[in-house]
Amino acid sequence: MSCMKRGDLTIHYQWIESQDPFANETLILIHGVGLDMYSWDFVIPYFRKHYHILRYDLRGHGDSDAGREKRNIDLLTEDLTFLMKELSIEAYHLIGQGLGGFIGIKIAGQQPDQLRTVVLFSVPIHYPKQMGDKVVSQRKYMVDGKDNMLAMGKEIVDKACYIPTEAKASTLLNAYKKVSTTVYFELFHTGFGPDGVENLRRIRVPILILSGSEDIIFPPELSSAILNFNPNARCYTVPEAAFMIQMDQPKLVADWIDGFIKKHRNSTSFISLQEYDYQKHLTSELYSEIRGLMQQEMETSGQDNILLVNTIHGFSVYLNGNRLFEGWGKRKAKQLLIYLSIQQSATREELCDLFWPEADLDNARNRLRVALHHLKQLLEKNNFAYESPILITDREHVFLQAKVKSDLQSLIDAIRLANRLKGDEEKVARFKQLLSEQSENMMPGLYEDWFLEMRSWIEKQWADMALFLADWFEDARDYKSAAFYLELYGSYYGEDEELNDRMLYLKEPRNSYKNKLK
Repeated sequence: MSCMKRGDLTIHYQWIESQDPFANETLILIHGVGLDMYSWDFVIPYFRKHYHILRYDLRGHGDSDAGREKRNIDLLTEDLTFLMKELSIEAYHLIGQGLGGFIGIKIAGQQPDQLRTVVLFSVPIHYPKQMGDKVVSQRKYMVDGKDNMLAMGKEIVDKACYIPTEAKASTLLNAYKKVSTTVYFELFHTGFGPDGVENLRRIRVPILILSGSEDIIFPPELSSAILNFNPNARCYTVPEAAFMIQMDQPKLVADWIDGFIKKHRNSTSFISLQEYDYQKHLTSELYSEIRGLMQQEMETSGQDNILLVNTIHGFSVYLNGNRLFEGWGKRKAKQLLIYLSIQQSATREELCDLFWPEADLDNARNRLRVALHHLKQLLEKNNFAYESPILITDREHVFLQAKVKSDLQSLIDAIRLANRLKGDEEKVARFKQLLSEQSENMMPGLYEDWFLEMRSWIEKQWADMALFLADWFEDARDYKSAAFYLELYGSYYGEDEELNDRMLYLKEPRNSYKNKLK
């Protein structure tokens, strides 16, 4: 570990060389409020395989001095800018968690030449002020009369990690013990939103947003709000992870980030203004209609329950507009609900064969009975369900009695509708839209045969669309677009000699065509 002086301030940092002798890019890790550089310990071994690493303690955190000035985002940003300059860091990627994400956004908004990508972990760019003030008051109460944040840390450590372990808890509690209440509450508030949005809109590099599927502190829908402010942002939900996703899923997080960086390396393909305009209108109208549905449900008694099941970008369940957080990792509740949300009904024998194929029939039926009881409790024994039962069972059948909405079913319907279109131009427009919305990590954590087959079917549809578009654009002499979609097709089926020959063919005519125009 090393220290660097900035005036009277000592900044504690660590520079870690990559295990790759040819690495020429640096990951700069910025921890959240109350934490320290060691919060990245679990993911460091995976990052080191391909990148150099700079991690450090924010002022007033870990072993860095607090300084005399009042702590704010501008001051913390200046600290990091100073550190990067002194260490002569060139090509780099910013990875910030929580408050650290605001520092990354601030720097990225200045559009530095050497910045390649920005990765944000659970960064609530817009947090409802009234709720935020309530959370601040609760945390102040936890540490009333204390000099540091350890007492609060003990209260929230179980929520910060999906499955708390002694190693995780020790790392977090050691960090909270070193942060004064003064420093913590100078930085823990909801006032960063307006500046954060302004800087987000100025960022010109790709942005990856990661949030934990089980994060009840900053749930994924808070992080996904960033998509409304920058068209080059992408949002992934990390399965079986809470706020400390780099502790809960270190290898998966490192792989996703590495894949995102490689995908955008030397890439100039960004979403068009026309597509961004479509996204904004879609989001606006979607939120408006959801609010209308919720209001209608509140005003009208005796209506059916409305069940929203999200699967493609990570699992989440909403009942009558309210998210159901807990219990989905037990007794195959998640898998059963997703399957029923698509099929609507199933026989008990069908469910036994799908989810307990290795068990004999009696054993499988007993497991199914316990699983269905658990699922029924999750859906109906809460404060959000109406009086009508949601999960109906008899001796042979199981079905959902609710207005079920599913992003997976919507995608299936959209694919089938697009394939039925007759006109080529209509089909091209619809295929382009569907491919722009494809997910690289679709239905994470679902490994039963039915889900694997569904994932394969969807990916085959995407591949067929890409090949159709490649043929169409080649016929239209748009060789650049044809090559793009041919590469996309190859990402699903793998490259072969025939595909490589065609790629060379597309690139050569395109260059010749340009030369004729000169």
